[in-house]
This record gives sequence, C-alpha cells and structure tokens, in this order.
Amino acid sequence: MLNVSLRQLRYFVALVETASFSAAARRVGVTQSTLSGAIQEMEAELGARLAERSGRKFELTAAGALLAGRAAEILADVQDLPALLTRAGRPLTSRLRLGVIPSVAPFLLPRALPSLKSAFPELRLSVREALSRQLIASIRTGELDAAIIALPFAGGGFESAPFWKDHFFLGVAATHRFANRAEVAAEDLADETLLLLEQGNCLRDQVLSLTGAAGSQEGGEVKAMSLLTLVQMADNDLGVTFLPEIAIAAGVTDGADLRLIPCRGERSSRDLVLIWRERASRRHEYLLLARHLQELCEAHFAKPQERRRRRAS
Repeated sequence: MLNVSLRQLRYFVALVETASFSAAARRVGVTQSTLSGAIQEMEAELGARLAERSGRKFELTAAGALLAGRAAEILADVQDLPALLTRAGRPLTSRLRLGVIPSVAPFLLPRALPSLKSAFPELRLSVREALSRQLIASIRTGELDAAIIALPFAGGGFESAPFWKDHFFLGVAATHRFANRAEVAAEDLADETLLLLEQGNCLRDQVLSLTGAAGSQEGGEVKAMSLLTLVQMADNDLGVTFLPEIAIAAGVTDGADLRLIPCRGERSSRDLVLIWRERASRRHEYLLLARHLQELCEAHFAKPQERRRRRAS
C-alpha cells in the first residue's frame, strides 16, 4: 500500500513553487534537512526520482513535473473538505475565491458583486483580476476556486459553464470612413490601423482571430493597457478598435463620440465562461454561480429583443 503523506506533498509543492530547498523549508516552517529528508522518503515510496539536486539548486525530473500539478490539486481538495461538509445542502454559503479577466472585471463586477451579495448573503467572496493564463495556473494550484474567462483557453483538467455570448463592435471616430456603415467584415480592415490591448490579453488574441491579422506587421497596430484607452484613441481617429458588448453596455464609451458598428463573421463574438477544476467537489455550486451570471447578463447587457430571443431558446 502506498504510504505518501499530505505533509510530504505539501513540502514537495512548496519546493516546486519556490524553486529552492531553503525557501521551501522556510515556507513550511521546518529545517532544510527535514524537508529534504521528507522528499527523499517520498521518492523512495514512489520509486521515482522527483528532482535532480545540484548544491542548493534543483531541477524537476519528468516524474517530478508530472506529480507537481497533481500534488497541488490533491492538497486543494483536502483543504476544501471542511467547507464541503459545512455547506452540505446550503450552496454558496462559504468562501469562494474567484478570478476574472481584465476585459470583463470592470464591466461585470459592478453588477455582479451586489447581486451575489443579495442572492447569497453568506457567501464570502474574494476576487482577483488577472490574465487568463495566470488565473488558470492559480486554479490548478488551488489558489483560486473558479474564474471568469473567455473561450478558448489552453490546458486540460478543467470544466466550464458558458454564461454569455459577448458580441464585438468596431469603434471608429465620427469622421472615419466607416462611421455610417451598417456592419463591417474582417476584409474591410486591411488598410486600417488596429488599436489593440497589450500582448498576453486574451481579448487581443480574439480580435486578431476575428480580423485574421495574427501576422500583422509591427507599426500596423497600436497597443494599450485598457479598453478605456482604446476608446480614447479611436475617438481621436488614431485607428479603429474592437469593443465587447459587455463593456459598451457598462458605459466604456460614455463621453466619447464613437461610432459602434456590428461585426459580420463567425468569430464576431466571444464566449464568456466560468471554469473550475475537473471533478471539483463544489461543481454544483459553480453551475449555480454560472446560472446566476447568465441571468444577470441577460437582465443588464442584452437589448430587449435579444433578451426575449435568449429566453425563448
């Protein structure tokens, strides 16, 4: 029978996260020799070398890299056990650590946070805003319970529940040649300066996918850190930009004389989803949360005719 303890797994995860035996020992509050000995015992029990040691440095072996993510998941599941028993039959009444991507957080949270507080008064919610890849990594290690991101996302081992189809609109200055267009398509933008968010933001990747501009030359695009900055740049005719409907409905273009033009094409929207670790014990709670977010978006971000169509379907 395998005899690997949670203590050994905790020591190993600390070593992986700090990349240092001394730093890992300080984190878990033991001596370096105690930590090293525990990991050696675990290696002997598993019959595999987890790390190659060279002085104070180490490098994960293939077996160690394979174990690293699973060990973090096991510890997260164990940490969740008390809350699992407490909330039996009472969903969304304990702590929930939620991540949200930057192109959604400032527009959804002002509506979602008061609504969640009213609907689930015992829910202890904490929120972290970060890029998709950072949120996914934090769910994998157990630092976050769930996250609001946009499809697609990289990596397996997750479940997701879609809650909103967020359409893109092209934003142009009132004097732009497209200002009176009823709609635009990707091929219309070949000669335009495309205003984008900085690299690493999933909205940037979605816009490039929509326009087919993934190989655009440097200088053909201008970058910003926020949608508000993109709005101001487009309003002053420095280029054109794509804005998600959720941001427009929340007022991101207020104060600007921007023309908003619907986009034509199969990639003219993004799917917002709630994701969590596969086989999570709180799956029923996450599905309930996703349903609440869907109803919230339908109430506040859909046009009246679109709201009726969504409900009919």
